[in-house]
Amino acid sequence: MRKDRIIYESLVEANKGFFNTQSIHLDLLKNRPHTISTLVQWIYDDWHTFDASLTKDKLIQSFNERLNADIIPITFVALRNDEPIGVISLKYETDPIFADFPKDSLWMGSLHVLPEERDQGLDQELLKYTITVAKRLGYEKLYFYISNPAQVKWYAERGAQVIEQRPFRDHVITIMQIPLKFIENSRKT
Repeated sequence: MRKDRIIYESLVEANKGFFNTQSIHLDLLKNRPHTISTLVQWIYDDWHTFDASLTKDKLIQSFNERLNADIIPITFVALRNDEPIGVISLKYETDPIFADFPKDSLWMGSLHVLPEERDQGLDQELLKYTITVAKRLGYEKLYFYISNPAQVKWYAERGAQVIEQRPFRDHVITIMQIPLKFIENSRKT
């Protein structure tokens, strides 16, 4: 099946499940480019204290590169009443510090949910959704890194494994992976 078909069908399925029952709509950033400035502010506010090299211009450029429907990198936005409340991306990690990982390995990034929407399942559903898409696209592992060590436990409770910690942009990150080969190709993951 073609990538665009996989992504489209996964979106339709997601919007019939959790997202629909919570009056939330999941969409491609490509269809919601007007939300980029909001997403940039969220990510900047969360991460600039960890990464002094992070700028809003870099984030704008990164999100503009993810305005895709059928190729990686791609970003998905969760909306309530057409207002963004969450975001998550799939990408290839090109920073030289990750050169020891397979070149075409898939990385998750930018998982963010508005504070008032947290602890209601949206963050977990966004993670499940990207796991489902990654699996359906044929990947065996989904990688990501965390700057805030307090978040390691949350991901570990959802099946992620710590690979290692390493210095990155003047702080230490935790690199994690989610093995996908045992995860079903369904939203019930």
